[in-house]
Amino acid sequence: MPKIEGDMKAELLCTRVTSVIKEAVIRESQVEGLTTSEWIRNLVVKELKEREALPRTYRFPQFEREEL
Repeated sequence: MPKIEGDMKAELLCTRVTSVIKEAVIRESQVEGLTTSEWIRNLVVKELKEREALPRTYRFPQFEREEL
C-alpha cells in the first residue's frame, strides 16, 4: 500500500453510486495501480484545484510506491 506524505486524513466522505459507476471506478483505479479511495480522492482534489476551491498552500499527496 502506498505511503502518503502530508496531512493526516481524519474525515470520511460517503456517497452512493450505481453498480455501473462502481465497476468503472474499480476498473480505472486498477489500471492506474491505485485503490478506489486514492483514485476518487485524486479526482476530487483535482476538481477542487481547478475550481480554485482549495487553499493555495494545498498540495497533492505524494505517493511512494512499494515494490512487490
